[in-house]
Amino acid sequence: MKIKLVSFLLIVSSLFLNAQSTKFNTPIVDNEVIFQENNGMVAVEAEYFNKQSNSELRQWYITSKNAVSNLGSDEDAPHHINASNNTYIEILPDTRITHSDKLVQGENFSNKAGEMGILHYKVRFSNPGRYYVWVRAFSIGSEDNGLHVGLNGEWPEHGQRMQWCEGKNKWTWESKQRTKEVHCGLPKEIYLDIDKAGTYDIQFSMREDGFEFDKFILTKDSTYTPKGEGLKVTTLWPLQSYYKQIAASNIENKTLPIDDFPIKGTGFYKHAGGKWLGINPNKQKEAQTTTPFTFKNGNYDLVFVAVGENDGQSEFTIKINDKKLGTFKPPLTKDLFEEGESNNALWENIKFKKGDKITVIAKIGSADGKEWARARWSGIIFAPVGKGKDVIKTPYNGALKVLPNTKPEINAPKGRIAVVADGNSPDPDDLGGTAITLALLRATGLENTLVHYSHSCDIVRVNRISEKAEMERHALMQSVCDVTARRWGGFDGIKFLDAKWNIDETIKDLAKAINASTAEDPLWIIEAGEPDIIGFALDASSKDKHKHVKVITHHPANDDAGDFYTWQQILDFGVEEVRIPDQNIKLKVNIAEWDWARDHSDPRLQQVWLYGKMAEVDDVVKFQKGKWDCSDAGMILYWITGANTKNGLKQGTVKDVKAILLDYISGNN
Repeated sequence: MKIKLVSFLLIVSSLFLNAQSTKFNTPIVDNEVIFQENNGMVAVEAEYFNKQSNSELRQWYITSKNAVSNLGSDEDAPHHINASNNTYIEILPDTRITHSDKLVQGENFSNKAGEMGILHYKVRFSNPGRYYVWVRAFSIGSEDNGLHVGLNGEWPEHGQRMQWCEGKNKWTWESKQRTKEVHCGLPKEIYLDIDKAGTYDIQFSMREDGFEFDKFILTKDSTYTPKGEGLKVTTLWPLQSYYKQIAASNIENKTLPIDDFPIKGTGFYKHAGGKWLGINPNKQKEAQTTTPFTFKNGNYDLVFVAVGENDGQSEFTIKINDKKLGTFKPPLTKDLFEEGESNNALWENIKFKKGDKITVIAKIGSADGKEWARARWSGIIFAPVGKGKDVIKTPYNGALKVLPNTKPEINAPKGRIAVVADGNSPDPDDLGGTAITLALLRATGLENTLVHYSHSCDIVRVNRISEKAEMERHALMQSVCDVTARRWGGFDGIKFLDAKWNIDETIKDLAKAINASTAEDPLWIIEAGEPDIIGFALDASSKDKHKHVKVITHHPANDDAGDFYTWQQILDFGVEEVRIPDQNIKLKVNIAEWDWARDHSDPRLQQVWLYGKMAEVDDVVKFQKGKWDCSDAGMILYWITGANTKNGLKQGTVKDVKAILLDYISGNN
């Protein structure tokens, strides 16, 4: 399908005329605007960021003819006249103007990429490869000439410490990296590697406050040098029409697209290049529009085509001649917006007469009370009776997927965590599972909730693994516990126990954790191995505490593998069973999906990858070949995102793990 590119022109000053304050630090474009790479190049105006993050101490402010922010000690005059689009952004307040001004790490200076003052831009790449980064900046001295660039929450070495020395007091393009040896920077050393086509979150973060940022260009051409204002900015809206495609699925369908509904005075506005109607939540919460039914009298199936959104569930009510037909709420989505079968409403065999008034009433919705869905919709289809279901099931492959760069919400329930893992049995996946479990707890600040961790809980060795091989597994499991805990930090108060070789101490330790349980401080036991240790500890603990114990399990292979306790006997102690789907489905994956950890510069991620690789090259089992498996850590991912009390992730993915760990790594180098 041919992608339509449109010129993206904003008259920024006219937007500011409608502003009710002089706080020019908020986005002036919708968050679904995507900038399009074409033939290996893409240009973006700096003021077209879709959001800011880590902006508690410093924020980027827009400057144009009608937008000047007087904040802190920013003493130089505005420089918008020669800026591209006559607009630029500056990170304020500017408290270090000269070298004699006090340098405060993490406040007016940050040599740590991604630490503060982060700008976000969505860019769609059709041509993967290495992209050299050029930025147009205005520098008046030596303390306002540094910046960092990254993507998708990662801050590679060759995106750090962009530097400007030449071209002072004028808008200047540069693409140099500051090094210890060359303070004014080496050319062609600032770049981003795009490994595959798709939509990426390109990010810039503050190095020095007072930095003035006009525009950036990404190019695959290492010999290219921008001149003047540089390339023209192009953007890609999701212009492919889902509505038109499903409307054409049956030649007898009749249509009332949004173009047939009046807009003026209704509270709606045209959105996404005229593709949808929507409501601006900053102006109102509800809108209504009416148009006549102009087709032949008769009965039809009415299909209302809406858009699912991730900010909330909007509500749509359809009326015919002021009589309510029904109400529909599209489901909450993971992407910014989704079109498709689940976002369409169907009312079957409805009688219509020519001239009937068709009314759509929309109310916006919010999932968190902060961000609002815009009640987007694209039209109504009148299908022959009995054909409405076929219309909404029409396949559609042209939707543009905006890839969010957000980690899962961390919303752990109250209580403490205990993990009982095996790893000494024939299945070596607990190596990767343990490393990821500990890394996730540390990365989410929940390491102190871990009160027990034991491994090698397969008490009776099976013949499929030799005694020597099992001894190796014990040593590897102890290593993954101790090394991961030391490198990631935060686990000084816990002893990692070998359940088989220290069975009495292990049972006593877990029973102690059980006995400390209350309604306000329950114990969640992660069953990452056979259930026997859990059974022995429950038997050794107070019965009145068992009602405050919850056991999370994901695979019946663990439940049914006990040599001393069956799963039913575990439940007979009175604990709560918390069962989630098999985590192998999404977390036992081709090893290449973990290359990002192997290739990362941080040794903590390299170490995590190494343990998963050890399981992959195991010489006892064959089913790990080519796989990187941390499936048992899916239960921890489920718990830290809410478990069964706060709607935790029941089917976590490698992307979820990656987002959490990289977010932590970027702020804790």
